[in-house]
Amino acid sequence: MRSSLHRGSGQAVHIRELSKGLLKLGHEVHIFSRSIEDETLRGIGHETKFTLDGVPFIRHFGFAASIVRAVRDFDLVHTQYHPSIIAGNWLHKIRGLPHVFTYHGFAPIRFWNNPFQKLKMIDHRVGTYFSLRLGLDRIIAVSHFLKRELVRNYRIEEQLIEVIYNGVDLERFNPRADGRKVREMYGIGSDPLVMFIGRLTPYKGVQFLLQGIPGVLKEVPNAKFMFAGSSRFDAPRIGQYLSDAKVRKAAIFTGYVADRILPQLYASCDVFCYPSLWEGFGLTPAEAQAAGKPVVAFETCALPEVVENRTTGLLVRPRDWKEMAGAIVRLLRDAKLRHDMGRKARARVQELFSWDEVALRTEAVYEQAIIEHRGHD
Repeated sequence: MRSSLHRGSGQAVHIRELSKGLLKLGHEVHIFSRSIEDETLRGIGHETKFTLDGVPFIRHFGFAASIVRAVRDFDLVHTQYHPSIIAGNWLHKIRGLPHVFTYHGFAPIRFWNNPFQKLKMIDHRVGTYFSLRLGLDRIIAVSHFLKRELVRNYRIEEQLIEVIYNGVDLERFNPRADGRKVREMYGIGSDPLVMFIGRLTPYKGVQFLLQGIPGVLKEVPNAKFMFAGSSRFDAPRIGQYLSDAKVRKAAIFTGYVADRILPQLYASCDVFCYPSLWEGFGLTPAEAQAAGKPVVAFETCALPEVVENRTTGLLVRPRDWKEMAGAIVRLLRDAKLRHDMGRKARARVQELFSWDEVALRTEAVYEQAIIEHRGHD
C-alpha cells in the first residue's frame, strides 16, 4: 500500500517487483493507492478516491478512511510510506490485521529549497514518528543505514526491524544489453560517456557533477555527460552551470525516460556517476552495477552498502566535486579498471540484490508479523 505510485519512482519499482515475487510464491496481492501511474500494476492495483483529496495534509486521513472501507478479508497489510502507514495503523486497530511497514527514509529537510516540500517532509517525519507507535507489528528497512536511523532518531527497538535490501532485475539490467541506439540518438558516437539517472532535485546532486565537468574535460576533452531524468518538486538551478560553452556541448539532458529504455541507457555509458547527498538505498547505482558499470558516488548514507569502494566503484567525500571529477577521469582513462570493477559489480549485485530473495525474506517477515499479532490478541 502506497499513497501515490509515480512513474519512475524507486518505491513504485520496489512495490512492483516485490508484488511479482510474492505472486510467484503463491500469494494473492492487491495494491491500494490514490493514483497508480505504473501501467504494469493495473491488474492488481486499486485507485481509491475520497473527499478532500486535494487538501494537503487533511487528505492523509481521507485516504486512510477510504482504505479501511475498501480493505476486507485480507490476512495482512503492508505499507510503504507516509501517509499509507496511517491506513495500516487503522486497519490494524479496526480490522485487526497484522501490519508490516517498509521504511524507505526521507531526504533531510535542509536539502529542499521548495517551502511546500520542506513542510511536506516535516509532516511525513512527524507523522511517521507517531505512526510507528500506533498499530505496527514488524518493520522492514531497505538498508542498515536506515535501520540505524530508525533506532537513533525514531527510538524503535532493534528487534522489530529487519533489513532487506532492494533488488535488481538481473535479466533486464545485464552486461549484454546494447547501448548503441542511445549513442546514435544523441550523437555520442564512440566518445567516453558518463551517465546520471535520477530526478533532477538538489539532493540528488546533479549540480556537483555539472561543477566537475570542466575538470574532466581538461583531462578527457571528448567526454560526454548524460543526465536522464526530470525535475519534480524542487529543480536545481542548472542554468548557472551551463555558462561555459564546452560544458553546454558536453552535457546532454534527456528529460523523463520511459522505464523500458533504462537498460539501454546503462549499457551506453562507460561510467555511472551518482553524486547524491542522501539515499536510503540507491536503486540506480545498483542497476548500473548489474549492467556491469563502475560507479562514482559520494561516500554517504546507504551508498557504501550498495557500492563497494575501490572494488565496484569509487566513493568520494560528499560535495567534493573536484575529487569526484578525479575519480571519473581515473576510470575513463583506464579501460581495464573499468572492466574489472564492472565485472565485480555485476557479481556483487547478483549476490546481494535479488528480487526473488527480497520476496522470500519479506514472506518470512509476514509470518513473524502474523505470529506477533496473534500473541497480542
